[in-house]
Amino acid sequence: MKPKKRRLAAIMFTDIVGYSAMMQKDEELANQLRERHRQVFIQLHEKYGGEILQYFGDGTLSIFPSATAAGECALALQHALKKEPKVPIRVGIHSGDITFSDEEVYGDGVNIASRLESLCIPGGIFVSGKVYDDIKNHSRLRAKPLGYFQLKNIQQEVEVYAISNVGITVPDIEWKRPQRAPAKAVSIPKQGRKKKWVAALLALFFGIFGAHRFYLDQREKGILHLLVFCLTVFVITSLSWMAGVLAIIGFIDSILLMSMDRATFNARYNATALEKEQARIKAEEAEAADPKRLLRERFNQHWKKAQQEYREYDYEGALAFLQKALEIKYDDSEAHFLMACCYSATENAEKALHHLSLAVAFGLKDTSRITSNDDLSYLRIQPQFEAFAENEYRIPKELPAPEPGLLDEEQMEEADLLEQLNQLQKLKEEGKLTEEEYILREEKLKGKD
Repeated sequence: MKPKKRRLAAIMFTDIVGYSAMMQKDEELANQLRERHRQVFIQLHEKYGGEILQYFGDGTLSIFPSATAAGECALALQHALKKEPKVPIRVGIHSGDITFSDEEVYGDGVNIASRLESLCIPGGIFVSGKVYDDIKNHSRLRAKPLGYFQLKNIQQEVEVYAISNVGITVPDIEWKRPQRAPAKAVSIPKQGRKKKWVAALLALFFGIFGAHRFYLDQREKGILHLLVFCLTVFVITSLSWMAGVLAIIGFIDSILLMSMDRATFNARYNATALEKEQARIKAEEAEAADPKRLLRERFNQHWKKAQQEYREYDYEGALAFLQKALEIKYDDSEAHFLMACCYSATENAEKALHHLSLAVAFGLKDTSRITSNDDLSYLRIQPQFEAFAENEYRIPKELPAPEPGLLDEEQMEEADLLEQLNQLQKLKEEGKLTEEEYILREEKLKGKD
């Protein structure tokens, strides 16, 4: 049996967005992107002291001696893979215990890091509150709080942050969990609710048959009540006086039911309905705070606006909304197809061909639209389109050699300076800085360069 190691580490998960769908439609492209991902991944782990524990399909699991090292590596990784040929990935980082050997890896820290990665958006980096505590004073790492969330199979809520440096995709929505209203009594819905007055009337007029027992879901008592009535009336006639006893019992039950307060009645006879209603409210609260639902809603908003702009022939406006939509769901085939239409309509054949190939790679359902859509007519008359179509709508060439992907110290400083200047400009536009204050601070920042 292989020896197991246990240690406290910063744990990082990554995966390629849309890889599974791409493998089904364009296995060659998927493998090329995975190879590019791994090359950059290995190079950066050597630079930042990371240890790669597992590769699984398009995903990776690695650990670092510190949260700072993991954050810097993730930042450099996203910057590198956003250069052409682009590889859209998600990154999740958490600090915690991890137990591993050559054959297996497990621990609560691993589970949380994995859930953060699955929650993350394409091009983003999500970290836990524990990681943020370690990096919040770091000069090159910035983060935006997203709130506390209940992650799958994690008992306690986890505080989540998004790395917000220049070039990193950050959710453009407010994910803060809404404040809960003060606790109040749960109202039982009318459907399925037992009513006290109905039960009392049934007991008064039909108590001899045990009708109120059936109504109150006391089926065993109701059957016994009805059985005794039938025996005394139809079988053992000498005991017919028992029918009068049953009627008296029904009368007493009606008085008890009418005099019973609502809370006691509900606790006894509406407990199941109450539990179902409480479970429904809890599920609605969880759904309302689910960030994935919020992302789906925001994606749909961008998608509808893009379609509206497209119908009004504002292709630039449509492209802007489509870009925002793809930041949330990069593997959406319809969004890529519409981008191809917009780029073709504006006579940008290279980008149109690129997004059309991605639409097919991500599972475009009706490829006949490629030859029938009017806005793709410009693309179809281009000389490279014939080879593209013959190659089953895949670009018939190897991926270009990747541009230099690793950010050196000078590039990191330039990114930080740009971010600070952008923030300064924002403060000026909001009226929080006068023109003189803005100029002084701008000169001070540039003086650092």
